Amino acid sequence: MARYAAKLMDDGSITVDAPTSAFPPSGFFTLFHPKKEGCKPYSFHKYVEQAPYTKDHFAIKKEEENANWTCLIAATGKDGEVLDDRKFSLPHLGLPSLGKKGLSVYPDRDGNDRKSLGVGFPTDKEILDTVFVVPGLEIPLSATPEEPNLRCRMYRNKYPDVEETVVVLVKRIDVMGVYVSLVEYDDTEGMILLSELSRRRIRSVKKLINVGRQEVALVLRVDKDKGYIDLSKRRVSPEDVEKIEEKFNKSKSAHSIMRNLATTQKRDVEDLYDSFGWELGEECGHLLDAFKRLLSDPTILDKYCMSEDVKKALLRNVEMRLTPQPVKVRSDFEVTCFAYEGIDAIKAALLEGVKCGTEMNPISVRLIAPPLYVMTCNTLDQDVGIKLLEGALEKVKDEIIKRNGEMAIKMKPTAVGAEEEAALAKALEDAQRANMEVEGDDDEEEDED
Repeated sequence: MARYAAKLMDDGSITVDAPTSAFPPSGFFTLFHPKKEGCKPYSFHKYVEQAPYTKDHFAIKKEEENANWTCLIAATGKDGEVLDDRKFSLPHLGLPSLGKKGLSVYPDRDGNDRKSLGVGFPTDKEILDTVFVVPGLEIPLSATPEEPNLRCRMYRNKYPDVEETVVVLVKRIDVMGVYVSLVEYDDTEGMILLSELSRRRIRSVKKLINVGRQEVALVLRVDKDKGYIDLSKRRVSPEDVEKIEEKFNKSKSAHSIMRNLATTQKRDVEDLYDSFGWELGEECGHLLDAFKRLLSDPTILDKYCMSEDVKKALLRNVEMRLTPQPVKVRSDFEVTCFAYEGIDAIKAALLEGVKCGTEMNPISVRLIAPPLYVMTCNTLDQDVGIKLLEGALEKVKDEIIKRNGEMAIKMKPTAVGAEEEAALAKALEDAQRANMEVEGDDDEEEDED
């Protein structure tokens, strides 16, 4: 896609060094900053997602030196004030996320480092004057496509909120406290003071906490300017631990999908989050929940106008990772009946259990060796399969008791893996071989008579 130089005018509009014919009648535009070592080539997706332009936002600036420049007009309300969703201002474009370090190396349009030129921090207007405009929404390729930047926090906020519970990784133990990295926030460093490690008297810190171990901690203070984060381990309740671990596991799964997408599509992972990840997660409650919705409703991505290659790669990745895999649930049990009905009673009881199966979760019963049987069910939901087999076993038990027989469960309904399946197959094969040998003996005895 072609990129055009932009300039912020005093009236709040943006002029673009391109004719209006370069822009479709309506759609989106993306702003980029030129790449400079140590400074990210920022793209500002949030604005274009919220407020696509239309032909009403274009005009020709006749008074400019270049009469063919396109002007994206800042729309105003009845009182003449610029509408919030149309402000081409620094806060709305998200530039403050650069931070002081980013601004200090901010280059001019030619790529010259302002700091090396002895120039101070740029003004809002000077910053915006260094960006380029691309007609259409574009998630930029990484500046290093072969090794895109995969480092990024898991949530929109750069730092956690006070009183938020987070997962941390213990890095080192010091005389003042324990230094940790906040796993969900791009390994930002934090500290747990010794007084916040435990409610009890601490005799040995190393017996209480180990380097390399993940812990759950509560955020006490956040100094965004200095980057200090103080945490507490002793103020975390067992209920908090369970909830945050569940949230962390979901975030880690979603983050893994985003990192994989960034690798295969050669985009920086933060650009993917900026363009659709943060907003999609907020819309569905959590990004992983949004990915699960994609399995049945991929149209929820339509509003983000991402390129087809990125969209197809995301859907393929989600389908591969999140499509439920069939699980086999198994239970072993013995059924006997020495009453007159005998084998007919056992067959009738087993049939009652098989009837509990459904089209999606069928139940089957096989004989291992009298009186031992195995009941199995293939299901996409392990819990559903277990409950289904429990109900089926109850039916078998009720029916066989009604017919003066007995039933004993040898193995409760359990999800089984490849090893258990192999053992079952071998047991069935041995039983079949034994039956064949018995039948052969009978034939030989008849011949001798």
